Amino acid sequence: MNKRLIIWFFIIGGIIALILGAKWINHFFQIDSCLDRGGRWNYDLNECEEFYQINNENLSDFYWKTDYDTINNKEFLIKGRLMDSSGKSPIEIIEILNKRNEQPKIEYIAIQSDTIIIKIVDDEYLTEQMGTTGAYCYLGETVFTLTQNVLIKYVKIEMDSGSHASPGTYTRDDFKDLMK
Repeated sequence: MNKRLIIWFFIIGGIIALILGAKWINHFFQIDSCLDRGGRWNYDLNECEEFYQINNENLSDFYWKTDYDTINNKEFLIKGRLMDSSGKSPIEIIEILNKRNEQPKIEYIAIQSDTIIIKIVDDEYLTEQMGTTGAYCYLGETVFTLTQNVLIKYVKIEMDSGSHASPGTYTRDDFKDLMK
């Protein structure tokens, strides 16, 4: 009888230790995730405080941006330094992309499986006035930024066809020549 009591004591104690250990590990990963995103953990409120502000001075830190390489005489993409830490939803990322100086704006339509569907507002500016390189870089920035989210592999762009850009479903492979 005494051995059974000791065995049950160890079984119940082990289950309690597993439950408490799982809670501690979950809390640890919440704190670690917060710090990885650039935030600060508030132990009093038991929540993450993300203290970076998006303004025009650091806007390009939150998306892929094209730059010009004078040595190779071509455009290339640079990943914003806060892309991995922002943790933004696709809709919030579109809001950030719409703050770029470029005139065409993006409108969120839907997400279907691993594809985000967007519409280019004022597509005539993109397809006829930005030039081939400007339109290509604009679409490259947009596709790379939206596919930074691991759940999104494809970007379906709805717009009217023009001289410099066309509607379609794009991936990062369509813009790989923009990689340095």
